[in-house]
Amino acid sequence: MTSELIRTWRDLLDRYGDFKSGQWCFRGDRAGRGLKTSLERAAIDRWERDWPEMPDIENGLLRRFKREAHLYLTREPDEDDIIGWLSLMRHHGAPTRLHDWTYSFFVAVYFALNRADADEQPCIWAMNLGRIREVVEAKTHLRNLLNDDPNAKKQVTVDAIINSSPRHALVFPLNPSKMNQRLILQQSVFVVPGDITKPFMENLGAVDVPDKVVVKMPLPSERTFLQEATKELLAMNMSSATLFPGLDGFGQNLAALIPFPELRAVDTKVGRE
Repeated sequence: MTSELIRTWRDLLDRYGDFKSGQWCFRGDRAGRGLKTSLERAAIDRWERDWPEMPDIENGLLRRFKREAHLYLTREPDEDDIIGWLSLMRHHGAPTRLHDWTYSFFVAVYFALNRADADEQPCIWAMNLGRIREVVEAKTHLRNLLNDDPNAKKQVTVDAIINSSPRHALVFPLNPSKMNQRLILQQSVFVVPGDITKPFMENLGAVDVPDKVVVKMPLPSERTFLQEATKELLAMNMSSATLFPGLDGFGQNLAALIPFPELRAVDTKVGRE
């Protein structure tokens, strides 16, 4: 993994140009958090459970969700569609092994700036999924399955990735067969660890990819950069209102307009409140 500090918006645009070749995905986060799944943060960091318990914890949460989700849903995934169910759980805030990434560089920039608190440094991660897939397909038990099912849509392929016995430490991109509106708008992809009894970073390390396959880019935490970047993202139509469809996303987006009187007061003269 390499780390490259971004100092200005121009630096950010220059770095964006470096990722136009190859199949890259991106993640916006806080620099100090590292790459951990939501299940890892909840079970290990918060509740201090032991790693060997993780399969039982995941199965228990999934079983509970599947038994009661019908009370809130009009349509459910197929019973054996584990990625569909885990995606639905993640969509509604449940901890899962799915790690959220996006194919859009600027969606990741939005999440990096939106998630960081005032005393935290925002950060963008970039991962070369194309290279990771090549290594996984060439070196693991998945070679024949992925030759026949390159998008890992068959249940036998998914099971071999996340529920193999013995477990194989690796990471691999997986998405549900039926994407919801939010996943489509955010150009989302889930990067999934193969061995849930190990941290996400250990699964990533087991793939044994060369340098610069994973790049960490800390962003400036100064308010001047935040304001410039927010305005540029709004000009790209990159906001909560577009990435989270519905009134909730529109309401959340109002916070981004606070520094910009001309955007807050669209039906009055600039500067008048």
